Amino acid sequence: MPAARHFSSLFRGLSSRIAVALVVLLISGLLAATLVRMAPGFGMDERMLDARLARSSLQAIERQGAEHSNVLRYYAQYLQQLSRGDFGISRSTGRPVRELLSERLALSLRSVLAGLALAWMLALGAVTMLELSHRGFNELLASLLAGALLCTPAALVALACVYVGATPAAAIAAIVFPRIFRYVRDVVRQAGAAPHVLTAHALGLHPGRVLAFHVAPPVLPELFALGGISVSMALGSMVPVEALCDSPGVGQLVWQAAMARDLPVLVNVTLLLAAFTIMANLLADTARSAREVQA
Repeated sequence: MPAARHFSSLFRGLSSRIAVALVVLLISGLLAATLVRMAPGFGMDERMLDARLARSSLQAIERQGAEHSNVLRYYAQYLQQLSRGDFGISRSTGRPVRELLSERLALSLRSVLAGLALAWMLALGAVTMLELSHRGFNELLASLLAGALLCTPAALVALACVYVGATPAAAIAAIVFPRIFRYVRDVVRQAGAAPHVLTAHALGLHPGRVLAFHVAPPVLPELFALGGISVSMALGSMVPVEALCDSPGVGQLVWQAAMARDLPVLVNVTLLLAAFTIMANLLADTARSAREVQA
């Protein structure tokens, strides 16, 4: 019976999280449309500077821009189209947004997943080595490296990867790694100071055994939470990395759409990235809650 009550509360919590996630998703799209509408230069079209166009053509361009002037009306129409599977037409390219995303999404997902996996492997490996070595010099060196990467702008990291011939995944890993490492190191250090861990060391247990069976289990829920947050970190770094590395992914598409004030593309990509972030956080919260129930 207690287990059934725990799983019932877990299901209710998941349902409420999904409802909140849907509301956040809708608000994210509206905020994206509002920011683009308020951006300097919105509504300007370089085609209107072409003296060869007839007056009727110029008026058609003006009407096309006026359709997006009212954000609430545009967003309501957009949601109606989205319910039918229509993502709209890109203003800058004249192509359906669905085609643009389908051409670029797979490449961006590979880069983000590879970079995220590499960042987690490096962070967990570095923390494990520091816990097993217990040398102050290694701790100082790792802290200096993580601090230097943390202070380096994402654009500069991407340019450095371009110069050395590294992939966009490596640039994403270099951007995300210090954030993951610093948090994991602090959590593991705090867990390692617990009384039962100190007792295990005093009894002469192998450091690897202490780390695996006494330090790791208490920090798993926090690592699950960090996993969801790290997805948003990787997605945020994707835009400057792909734009500067000339990788034809969604990040490059966002950069080009931002330069052209392409509202349909920006709203769709914002909703897509928000959906990935919310989904990752939902999975992380569910895994953390399930772990706490089992504990």
